[in-house]
Amino acid sequence: MKDFRTITAAPPVFPERLHGGRAILEPEPGHPWESRVVLNPAAVLIEAGTELEALLPAWGLSEEQGARLREAGGACVMLYRAQGAVDVVKQHAPSSLGLALFTPTLEPVKRWPEPVIKPIAPFHDLGVEDPRCTKVGDTYYLYYTGYSSGTLDGAAGERRVYICLATTKDFFDWQLYGPAAGDLNNVDNKNAALFPEQVDDKWLLLHRPMAGPGAMAVHLAEADAPEGPWRSRGVLMESYPYREFARSWIGAGGPPLALGGDRFLMIYHQGHFTPEGTREYDLAAALLDFRASSPVRNRIEPLMRPTGAAEQQGDPELGVDNVLFTCAAYRLGDRLILPYAASDSRIFGAFLSIDALVAALEKR
Repeated sequence: MKDFRTITAAPPVFPERLHGGRAILEPEPGHPWESRVVLNPAAVLIEAGTELEALLPAWGLSEEQGARLREAGGACVMLYRAQGAVDVVKQHAPSSLGLALFTPTLEPVKRWPEPVIKPIAPFHDLGVEDPRCTKVGDTYYLYYTGYSSGTLDGAAGERRVYICLATTKDFFDWQLYGPAAGDLNNVDNKNAALFPEQVDDKWLLLHRPMAGPGAMAVHLAEADAPEGPWRSRGVLMESYPYREFARSWIGAGGPPLALGGDRFLMIYHQGHFTPEGTREYDLAAALLDFRASSPVRNRIEPLMRPTGAAEQQGDPELGVDNVLFTCAAYRLGDRLILPYAASDSRIFGAFLSIDALVAALEKR
């Protein structure tokens, strides 16, 4: 049996909160679909240059907004999950995906008043949740969690949680593929993140089945194309046990960051339940090396824990407290930028040195 660890172990590197720890995105009371909480954003960095210039007209930015992004060196495109009031018919608050633009260091530039993906398709009629976005060629692949009432066959059924896929080139015009092809959705599944490049001529996808062998651990799947069909390889890594918790599990954060030579930096989340039933979600990091027989070279757990009221206290009606969760990370010079949600209620940002983090993982 594995030795139990302690969650209080200090990480060898410490992320710093951006903007003094203030939220970068909060609920908008004037928009019913996002009046309650905003959380768990996908985010991609589009550097200043040809692609940004091509997208500026599609985004309808003012001259001042475009100039601000050029001066900042590019745009962070954020696709965030949002919820409003409970739907009295569904007895549920469906999640939609909103769109917002930031500078690369997460200063707000523009936020759209309507969601870009709404919970109306049968495979996500109860929620479009927790997206992760990866660029392949000129296309952005968005793997997300589709929460369904179970009506794919036209009849009421059990609620299901699917890994779903959508693609876009401009973040407004979306092609919805529905549940991902292959064996991923044989059971409820979520936390899917597409690797940014192939390994041994295969596309790789992180995912976390909620039932079956190796449930609630990070699994790896492979495909010949970034849209699948996917074949699961099984468990990539599972949670360590912790002295402070009765139960712990892990799941992917954002798409892993390519380091070259089939090596990747992976940020992921740790979930825990105490013996009393309270929860904690932390962020962690791993170094993956697919040249080795065992790809997980090393891990840092935890890397970042909730601190202060802004991260530890969420919407009082939802009752989700003491949670950090990320669906994105991107490189900005020598820094890793981490947009993250706190207590399923607001969105924040943090950063740390990529070189320092990779060096710490290589030493462990």
